[in-house]
Amino acid sequence: MGRLHRWRSSASNYHWAERYPADLVDYLALRLTLSLALLHRRRTQPVPRNLTEVHESVNERSCETYLRHDFHNRVVMPELAHRVERVLALGRRKDIEALCGDYLAQRKMRDSILLAERLDQLAGLVEDRELLRSLDDVQLQNLIDALVAFENSEGRIWLQAVESHAINRLLEGATPATEKVREKRPFVQSLFCIDTRSERIRRHLESVGDYQTYGIAGFFGVPVSFIELSKGSENHLSPVLLTPKNLVLEISANDSRDDIAVGALEKALHELKESVLTPFVTVEAIGLLFGFDMIGKTIAPQGYNRWRRRLHRDKPSTHLLLDKISREQADSIIRAVQRAVIVKAVEQELGLEPERITDDMIRELREAALGNVAEAPRILSLGLSGDEANALIDRLRSAYRINASYARLQFERLGRIGFSLDEQVGFVGQALRSIGLTRDFSRFILLVGHGSTSENNPYESALDCGACGGNHGLVSARVLAQMANKPRVRERLHSQGIIIPDDAWFVPALHNTTTDELTLVDLDLLPPSHLVYLDRLRNGLTAASRLCAQERMPTLQTGVGKQEPSQASRAALRNSMDWSQVRPEWGLARNAYFVIGRRSLTENLSLDGRAFLHSYDYRLDPKRRLLENILAGPLVVGQWINMEHYFSTVDSECFGSGSKVYHNVAGRIGVMTGNISDLRTGLPTQTVLKQGRPYHEPLRLITVIEGPFDHSRHAIERVLSVKRLVRNGWIRMLLLDPETGEVHLFDSGDWQLLSCLQSDVLSNIQDACIR
Repeated sequence: MGRLHRWRSSASNYHWAERYPADLVDYLALRLTLSLALLHRRRTQPVPRNLTEVHESVNERSCETYLRHDFHNRVVMPELAHRVERVLALGRRKDIEALCGDYLAQRKMRDSILLAERLDQLAGLVEDRELLRSLDDVQLQNLIDALVAFENSEGRIWLQAVESHAINRLLEGATPATEKVREKRPFVQSLFCIDTRSERIRRHLESVGDYQTYGIAGFFGVPVSFIELSKGSENHLSPVLLTPKNLVLEISANDSRDDIAVGALEKALHELKESVLTPFVTVEAIGLLFGFDMIGKTIAPQGYNRWRRRLHRDKPSTHLLLDKISREQADSIIRAVQRAVIVKAVEQELGLEPERITDDMIRELREAALGNVAEAPRILSLGLSGDEANALIDRLRSAYRINASYARLQFERLGRIGFSLDEQVGFVGQALRSIGLTRDFSRFILLVGHGSTSENNPYESALDCGACGGNHGLVSARVLAQMANKPRVRERLHSQGIIIPDDAWFVPALHNTTTDELTLVDLDLLPPSHLVYLDRLRNGLTAASRLCAQERMPTLQTGVGKQEPSQASRAALRNSMDWSQVRPEWGLARNAYFVIGRRSLTENLSLDGRAFLHSYDYRLDPKRRLLENILAGPLVVGQWINMEHYFSTVDSECFGSGSKVYHNVAGRIGVMTGNISDLRTGLPTQTVLKQGRPYHEPLRLITVIEGPFDHSRHAIERVLSVKRLVRNGWIRMLLLDPETGEVHLFDSGDWQLLSCLQSDVLSNIQDACIR
């Protein structure tokens, strides 16, 4: 609950936070008030009030304390549980002490038998039971003490062993060779999110043709507050570390849609919503509709979804409003909105037909509501008295917000719309430099955001883009593409040394991580000269998608071997449409690595969708600012994701959220188990476990930075949050120096030299090198 209130206190655009504002101080005050009330209610009972009284209570009532500890921690002996509960409830000290003696004796006997059985099992494993029986009391106690000491550190030993194996696998396959000089530019350059699921699709895309791929945080370095077409609320598309200042609006590029094209079922449902009989018939009617949904999505989800799509009008073609609005434009927009509101208000309040409402009448009412004039004489011609006219003006000010203060607020909000030219140049240049793409631009530069598609899934946002605040990344891709395609932006970048050819075009695309489909967007803006290459591009994207599905689907389907690419693609599509599917995809499960470097470092290594891959070229970053930005933003978010999966795996009930089969969505803010539980945090078992065993390997994020040792080390020291994560052991940090071939691992409080790299191949690292 504390985490929820912390989020609400900072979510200024959340509807309920605006309506019922409260911060952590209010929450703490409420908790203290309830605690005080509870203490007053129990004032007749002796409750310890400080640490000294707690010690005295434990010493005085040690038997009761011991029994209560075992009972409430659920370690009480099952055969005595009912007796312990009854005696504690009665509270008679004599009975408690009598039970405690009997309880301790039985527990000691049980623990002794259990210990003997386990020692016998251990001796059986080493095939030397006679040696165990020959031990004297001192030797047996030493053995038990050694096993207890090992058990206390066993978890860390296994963790280090698993991480050691993972580090070896990564470094054995890494090839920090000098990049090959290309004779010609690639057919396509693609910028993918660093998300682990992009590793597979990038690898397959590179295998099917002349495709060059890069990794970048999925918001493409542009924090955006987005208002979707026909939606009135803002959606922040950025990591939670950032608060977007710029607002982007989606506007329709088409004429109004034809209502005749609306299907009969959708039209009937729409009429039900508007009918006065809705409270009596909507439940049954919509229940029937959802009955069709349940049957269709269970028996034939693909065919049923195709039928359902015909009932809904397609979203029209849209453009994004990215440029700053001038003061004159903002003032004109506000006036137009105010006039439209006043027209509707006059129609509703006075019951007038539209033809009786004149422009002069509306202008006078607006000026009067804003306080610019004392009265609106033309409204009196409709037969209203002076008091009635003043009452209408007052209602315009209060109920319809036609007043000076709200106009100023609207003006400020309009000032947030769009980006200035300097901002656009800065964002595009920063994004390209951060991944090392500053020359040899291809004809197509794809900006691939990603998102997930699934039915009946309250955890859908956990499958979307973390860098976009749990939303899909298509809007961010469209924003950067629209900026980068502007001639004025390119002119400014040219003066900074980034020369983008006239025939290079940035194309936004969406990677559906559930189906592996790659969809191109905004093709209506594509230059005519590029249309002849579209078939080749689409064929390459389709081939990569199917190969990716072929690799991924066996991990989701029990007892199914490797399928044909087309068959695997169909299975992935069905997963996304099946409302009963508890695991539409694995998401970021099994994440293990975060690689910051050039693509050549891992292009010959299959990382099985386990690596965050962020492109970086240290040669373009002499002042380390780009690397510091990558560490402070994408790496921190990656570490959060890693820890979320780690703790949800090691203790699903405490740190995770248990099985999603029993979850109910609570107030659109979280999930709860059944109908009586706390809000659940963390990830469900279906995300991290497979057949009851961990599918996600719980290990700390293994991070590799390609760059000179001092260059990388100084960058880490300057980013305090990452420095703490490294020094406190929450990240396993490796520095790979391509100039000397050395690899350093931060361990035991200092940088340890692991091995040296050859010019093109990394020599094997022995387990003894990992301490």
